[in-house]
Amino acid sequence: MEFDCFTIVASRGSLHDGCFAMVVARWLKNVLRAGALFACLFACAHIYAQDTINAQCTMHDAQCEKSRWLDEYPKHVGLTYNVGVDVAANYIWRGMYAGGLGVQPDFRVGYGGLYVDLWWYIGTTDWTFQKTPNNARVKGFNPEVDVSIGFSRWGLDIKYMHMYYFDNYSNGNMTHFFDFKDPEDGVGGVTGEWRIRYQVSSKLPLSILLCTRTWGRDGYFVEHEDGTRTRKRAYSSYIELGYDFRLPWELTLAARVGMTPWKSTYTGYQGDFAIVNINAKLIRSWDIADRCRMNVFAELMLNPYDISRSSWDKEYTSVAGGRQCLWNVGCGFYLK
Repeated sequence: MEFDCFTIVASRGSLHDGCFAMVVARWLKNVLRAGALFACLFACAHIYAQDTINAQCTMHDAQCEKSRWLDEYPKHVGLTYNVGVDVAANYIWRGMYAGGLGVQPDFRVGYGGLYVDLWWYIGTTDWTFQKTPNNARVKGFNPEVDVSIGFSRWGLDIKYMHMYYFDNYSNGNMTHFFDFKDPEDGVGGVTGEWRIRYQVSSKLPLSILLCTRTWGRDGYFVEHEDGTRTRKRAYSSYIELGYDFRLPWELTLAARVGMTPWKSTYTGYQGDFAIVNINAKLIRSWDIADRCRMNVFAELMLNPYDISRSSWDKEYTSVAGGRQCLWNVGCGFYLK
C-alpha cells in the first residue's frame, strides 16, 4: 500500500551532472551498511539456533544429527485450509504506515502445495461509501483486498499477489479488479507483485523474502528537455532478511531487516539503494482448541531511509506518512 501513485522526477540526474563516482561511492557505502547489518543478524541467528539445537540434540544421536537443521516434509499433501483474522492498532507494512485500527481477515485453501489466498484490510474509516465532492475518489470506504495464487513446499513459497484498493476512482468510475494498465495521474489503480520466500526450517527459522512489482500501480515520470515526459515502470523491489528467535515463556521475537535495491515506491521513487525497514515483533501464541490458535503481538518499526531523508530534504514527501517510527499491537485467531 502506498500513498502517491507517481512522482515527477527530472531527467537530469546525478549521472548526467558528472557525479558518477559520487553516486557509485554512496551506493557502495549503502550496500556495505546493509551487508554489515545482515551479517550481524545472521551471526546472532546462527549462534542462537546452534545453542538451541545443541540443547535438544547431541552429536552422538545419529537420527537427531540427520534432521539437525532441516524439517521432514510429507511426500503427499492433501486438501488444506486455513482461516484467520487479526485485529491490529495500525497497519504498518515494509517501513510504511498504511492505515490505522482495522480488521485483517485471511482465508487460504490448498492442495499438494498449490494454494489460493484471500486477504482483506478493513479499517475503522472504511465503513461508509462516500465520494469526494468532485466524485474523483472514495473518501470513506477504501479497504484493500489481496488475492494470491502460489506454491509452497520444502520451505520455499512462490506466489503472485494481486492487490486491489477500493479508492481507485477515475472520472467517477471505479477501476476494474483486473485492470492491469498503468493508472492515470493521481489514481490508485491495482498492483501485481511476484514474491519468493525461503525459510531454512523451523529449527533454523532464517528466511529471505524477494518481491518485485510487475503490473499496475508502480511508476514515475521522467521529464525531457523538450518539455515532454514519459512514464517509466519502476519494478519496485523489496528484499528482507528475517529470523525468529525463540525466547523464554514461549515468546517469539521476529526480527526483520528490509531494503530496496533501487528507486521504488519504498523511497517515494527517489534515491537509489536504501534500508527502509527495521522491524521487531514480539509474539505469544496459545492453542485454545484442537484446531484453533490465538496469539497476541507487539511490534516496533523504524524506517532509516525516511528518517535520514526527512532530516535534510525539506521537500521530501514521507513514504511513511510522516511516521518513521511506528508501533503496533494486536491479536489474532486462526483455524488450522
